[in-house]
Amino acid sequence: MPHCENCKNEWSWGTTLRKSFTLGEGMECPECGKTQYLTKKSRKRMGIANFFPPVILLGSAWLFDLNIVSVLAVALFLFAVFMLTYPQMAELSNENEPMW
Repeated sequence: MPHCENCKNEWSWGTTLRKSFTLGEGMECPECGKTQYLTKKSRKRMGIANFFPPVILLGSAWLFDLNIVSVLAVALFLFAVFMLTYPQMAELSNENEPMW
């Protein structure tokens, strides 16, 4: 789980997931109130993780000739796996690092 760089408070799974759906780049620490940002490393990791579900869906639909219900079931499963693993991939920083 991610830790606040300011107060070293470890965020819970639910807090991390809830904060990730806020608009804007920063996420406010529930303990100290300081703005935290995802590190460049964790944003890259999450970007790669976002790439695989569509590839798996399209590949399985084409390779196994699946119907729409099966594809939706696989999509729901992949979405659940991503939501469960997302908080473990998050790392926080006090500064917003540029991607490039």
